[in-house]
Amino acid sequence: MPLQSSHVFASHIGHTGKTTLCYQMSCYYAKRHPDIRVLVMDLAEEGDLTKRLLGGVDAAREKTTELFGGAFNLFADAGKKSSGLTSWLWSSTLDLSQHATQICKHNPAIPENLYLISSGAWPMADEHMESDERKRICAKIQESLEKSEATWKLFCDTDGDRRPSTFTMIGYGLCPHAIVPLHLNKGDLDRTETMMGVLQELREKNEIKTQVLLIIWNFVNVVKDAPMEHNGNTLPFTTTKVSLDILDTCNERLCEVRKDLPGLFVHGESSDGDFVKNTTTILRQLADNVLKPSEEMGKPFVQMVDELAASGKKSIKFKSGKVEYTAADSVVSNVDESLRNIEAKFEAMILGAQVPAAAGSSGY
Repeated sequence: MPLQSSHVFASHIGHTGKTTLCYQMSCYYAKRHPDIRVLVMDLAEEGDLTKRLLGGVDAAREKTTELFGGAFNLFADAGKKSSGLTSWLWSSTLDLSQHATQICKHNPAIPENLYLISSGAWPMADEHMESDERKRICAKIQESLEKSEATWKLFCDTDGDRRPSTFTMIGYGLCPHAIVPLHLNKGDLDRTETMMGVLQELREKNEIKTQVLLIIWNFVNVVKDAPMEHNGNTLPFTTTKVSLDILDTCNERLCEVRKDLPGLFVHGESSDGDFVKNTTTILRQLADNVLKPSEEMGKPFVQMVDELAASGKKSIKFKSGKVEYTAADSVVSNVDESLRNIEAKFEAMILGAQVPAAAGSSGY
């Protein structure tokens, strides 16, 4: 069966929303497509995504030796030769599922069809890897997924870096499309331009083929939950005038960037209006009393919604250690709808990544 698609979450620094989005979107995708195996590769050395999927920081501490370090071990094994036997990199076959963990066996809040190749959850020296070796690793992993009897969808999380690191380079090598979340401000966009410039240089050197599929303007302030019209597009919520002004300024600059970096964006050949519509979206500032317990307890939003609906109550409580969170159904619903909007936009782009999005689709 084919590898359906593969996407890497990338940005210039940490705390832009890469791990949160990879965690939530992979769970939404797995829940929506139970017939597809979703593979998540945590390529960030501290393993925040691994910890969330395994049930949060507290639960993950008990599983460090048993389950952590999957990606580190996989890539280290690629270079090992012992007793005259070559590593998996040089073998005729590779069953990648043997290196992945079915997460629901350790965290029942995660869909059954989601698998993880974990991070090590500790700092690790960034050892240099030659281009040919890195490309062989990526090709072997892709081949394994392509030859699998199951259909796979791959998500890769990466560290925030402009270098980029060896593991981030592997993420780029595995994924033809990148999702780039960043804060809605000109300063963050300016720093992201550096990262995108590096991406372009790597493409021109034939090191990677990765293109930017989606820019997510993250942490946008909400005035009210009602949708609003702006520049011919429907935004999923109402934000402040200053946020709209910043959004317009950043999108104008992004249009200039795509002209300076031809070929970097999947929809880079579109007109300015269509480019913004097809390439960008916005995500609200998510409520702490939903976001925090989701991360601390390893309970994705899609599971929270199911638990709230099953309870028949108007609110839901979460206890994370000594901290108790209470969230009204409207708050949970708003967070869920925000991620569903992102997931729907993302899925539409998977289906039409090489062609312009359908007329009338929302850019935000």
